[in-house]
Amino acid sequence: MSLLRKKIGFSLIIIVESDEDRFYAYCPSLKGLHVEGKSQTEAVKNATDAAIAYLKSLMKHDDPIPLGVIVREEEERLMPSLTSPSKCIHQVPVYV
Repeated sequence: MSLLRKKIGFSLIIIVESDEDRFYAYCPSLKGLHVEGKSQTEAVKNATDAAIAYLKSLMKHDDPIPLGVIVREEEERLMPSLTSPSKCIHQVPVYV
C-alpha cells in the first residue's frame, strides 16, 4: 500500500525592489521573509524557496498559517501605483 501525501497550495504576493546592482524581495504576509538575488528572477525564486521553508516550519510546529493581506476596493485602485521600474509585484503559487 502506498501512501500519498497531499500538498497544500498557497498564493503569495512577493514584492521585488531594485537595490543598486541587486534585487531585494519580501513577502508581506510572511513576516521576516526577506531575501535578495542578482536578478529579479533569482530574487523571486529565492523568496519562493524561503516561503516554502517558512510554511513547512509553521506546519511542522502546528503554528497558524497566515491568511495574507485582504485587499479592499480602495486598496485595489492603488495597487498599480505600487509597480514602478524599481518595484514589481509577483503573485506566486506555492505548494507545501
